[in-house]
Amino acid sequence: MTERTAGGLRTNGLFHKKSNPDHPLVSIITVVRNGEKYLEQTIKSVIYQTYDNVEYIIIDGGSTDGTLDIIRKYDDKIAYWVSEPDDGLYDAMNKGSNIASGDYALYLNAGDYFYQNDTVQQSMHHGLDRDKYPLLICGKAIVAINNELIDDWILPVSERWINKYDPHHQATFIGSHIYKKVPYRFLFAGGDYEFWLRVRKLGLFQVKHTDTIVSVFRMGGISTNTKLAFPLCFLRETLQYQYTKKFNTSRLLKNLIFVIMKICFISIFGERLYYRYVLYSVYLLRKKFL
Repeated sequence: MTERTAGGLRTNGLFHKKSNPDHPLVSIITVVRNGEKYLEQTIKSVIYQTYDNVEYIIIDGGSTDGTLDIIRKYDDKIAYWVSEPDDGLYDAMNKGSNIASGDYALYLNAGDYFYQNDTVQQSMHHGLDRDKYPLLICGKAIVAINNELIDDWILPVSERWINKYDPHHQATFIGSHIYKKVPYRFLFAGGDYEFWLRVRKLGLFQVKHTDTIVSVFRMGGISTNTKLAFPLCFLRETLQYQYTKKFNTSRLLKNLIFVIMKICFISIFGERLYYRYVLYSVYLLRKKFL
């Protein structure tokens, strides 16, 4: 069994980052397990941010590859990191939330990365220029397939889109009034979907939009796993009914048909063509009619 290992500036008694009314502390939380392939890119995108009031936290689920070597390489740039077994993605995200001390937290998991070095600076400037400390600051995400950045595929941030499809967690700065009080639940998948349903029900879904492209979302994680596609369809509708008492049969059937088409296309032509052309076309149609 993997033993608990920890490090970072906090373990040496360094807590130099503080909250400031005009310069909020931002906690960036990265969850990883056996992510040596892309983790360093994620770390560099955080530690090279021009915004100087950032604390970086990494939660590792007991990696057995070279992940810990990469983390230790940047030990003096990370506020705190820990490596120990956990109960999955959402357990690890909750651990990060409990450790974080920022006015805002953003979950930038291994494989994803900030779009530019001044991303946090832009997000705080545009997110706070009119409203002081909104509960949620929602920006945009851009998609990557392996190492190919799809420059024209920018995930939207319009109010109508977010109200219908929820924010992208890797592009959303979540205020401490939410991330400290609303933990993720330990679902096998769909935890983000359930989280936003609960935030809405609690009356905390108060969004400040910014046109800043916050992060690059690399396809291939749990949310794009075709093996989970069918269970996720039913899980989302079940959760929707649990919180709203409405069960949308038509939406469920449409999503099931979409999943069948997706699996068939990927099995014939592969994931790259699907994500690069087919899914992008569907995205454009949905955006057009919103």
